Amino acid sequence: MKVLLDARTDIPRFPGVGRYASELSCALAGLFASTGDQLALICNSAVRRNFPPGTGIELFDCDVAPDASGSCGALGRIVQAIKPDLYHTPNRICEPLRDLPTVLTLHDCVPVKCAFETTPQERIAYLTSVGSALKTCTRAIAVSQATLDDIRDLFPGDADKCRVIPPGVGAPFKPTSAESHAAVAKSLGFSRPMILYIGDNKRHKNLVELFRGYDRAREMLHGVRLVLGGFGCTPVPRHKRLIQELGLEDLVTWIGDIPEAELPAVFGSATAFVMPSLYEGFCMPVVEAMACGTPVACSDIPAFREVCGDAATYCDPKSPDSIAQALVTAVTDDIARDRNRAVAFEKVRDYTWAAAARATLDVYREALAAWRA
Repeated sequence: MKVLLDARTDIPRFPGVGRYASELSCALAGLFASTGDQLALICNSAVRRNFPPGTGIELFDCDVAPDASGSCGALGRIVQAIKPDLYHTPNRICEPLRDLPTVLTLHDCVPVKCAFETTPQERIAYLTSVGSALKTCTRAIAVSQATLDDIRDLFPGDADKCRVIPPGVGAPFKPTSAESHAAVAKSLGFSRPMILYIGDNKRHKNLVELFRGYDRAREMLHGVRLVLGGFGCTPVPRHKRLIQELGLEDLVTWIGDIPEAELPAVFGSATAFVMPSLYEGFCMPVVEAMACGTPVACSDIPAFREVCGDAATYCDPKSPDSIAQALVTAVTDDIARDRNRAVAFEKVRDYTWAAAARATLDVYREALAAWRA
């Protein structure tokens, strides 16, 4: 079987989905070396460096973005050239193909589940495009049971095509040395001790309530700072106004995008990691923090209950008081910190890219059999 995987989302504009495509590609290449299957990858020229010679992956350059007007034509030409048996689009932006068995990965349903940050037109466009993609694809992968539940709610007629396969955690995400913590703090310009947030600044990430909760907890946190980073994680006017109103200017630090090689040390340098989202489909930074041994405080939402289990301190994301209590527990309660850290190390064993690749190959075979039936 020759699989064509579209990795054009492995660019900064699609940070989470891009890493999913890149990590899964490498894991599939290692697996295919033993199964005799072949993997071809569509990537842009900037992404090619992530796949050096010897990985066993056949690379096809395509600098047309997956959401650009010429994307379908460019994809069609590549398909004609290499004649794959199956096409895998790792997110809804790359359209499934109608004349080839296709596997579609769905990560979340943010545009509809977080209607407060989209327009009615955007929600209609999302429902139309994803509904069409689900009808067209042969099989689909949901990254969590929580995402599958949302798909079943929104697209009940096609949810039976979906299989749940969680992403993995990259091998570099593990406890790191005190020397690396000091070095990364210096290079990125933040002070410790600190509570870490890694993500973007979209409204469903709930940073406004995080600032309010942090403000209410600050006397009990004894000077522990709040550091925010990630692609697109820059303060917008409402954040700046609130930080100023609360008098947090000297306690909140924005460090922007973080080089991937430095992420494990950044996680490891944090006293605690916080993710106050109102909604998520999976959220890789939470699992990466757990793998690095950093206690997690996060929202009590279905995806986090599924992903973290008993390894996190939960809060009501709409309550600043609840967020404050979770922060205090994650930072100062040594018994809870040690317990959560121990449970987290066990929990992250469930999330390996090798396991994700094996389960994905099973879906490929199922899709191919269904197409031929």
